[in-house]
Amino acid sequence: MACEIRSDFPVPESAFAGKDICCVIGGDGTILSCVPHLAKFDLPVFGINLGKLGFLATYTDKISEAEFLSLVGGERRVLERALLEASCQGGRYLALNDLVFKDLRLDGISKFSIFADKEFIATYAGDGLIFSTPTGSTAYNLSAGGPIIHPKGRVFAMTPICPHTLSNRSLIYDYGAQIKIECVSGESALIADGQKVATLTRGSEVEISMPSRTLKFVRLRGHSHFAILRNKLGWAEDPRKYEK
Repeated sequence: MACEIRSDFPVPESAFAGKDICCVIGGDGTILSCVPHLAKFDLPVFGINLGKLGFLATYTDKISEAEFLSLVGGERRVLERALLEASCQGGRYLALNDLVFKDLRLDGISKFSIFADKEFIATYAGDGLIFSTPTGSTAYNLSAGGPIIHPKGRVFAMTPICPHTLSNRSLIYDYGAQIKIECVSGESALIADGQKVATLTRGSEVEISMPSRTLKFVRLRGHSHFAILRNKLGWAEDPRKYEK
């Protein structure tokens, strides 16, 4: 099996063409930077974590040769993760974790009017809005008080950041929902997986949807989503006492 090793960052699109699988060595941010190319070439990925939490890059540099070879081409599981897509100003932007809307002024208050399937919901005022996939629900969304969603859930969440109306809380949308965001305040940023992709002015509109294409992760047999949550989020309960 031919192997290509790249150390440049960000990794150019050409590095993904014609490949069978991608191994990312770094942290979750390194994987997120590859998402558009991975999705374009329908390339499965796994990560070896050299960062901190490592929700996406679930393996460490202690991984054995046998485990590595199983991930590359042996006994493995392929898990599909939902994406979000934002359309605005003639561009389309994919996110595996989240799409975030924030005012560009340091002392500014973000105001966005939200529509779901052409029905007006409300105008949200505060520090911004987070639209999160199930994968991203344990990231910025969780820090802002949003819900944890199982990766198999066919839904996505909208969580306000420090809303001025305290009753403004997270909303969960069905995967088929078509969301429109209208920028009511001054200059704002659209951020996809931590990278600013567009500047929005008053009256700008952004459409958000969950596309049919997914991102594929490979995991070893026996992978457990809840084991990762217990480990990464510090849930101290020992599951062995519930084993039959």
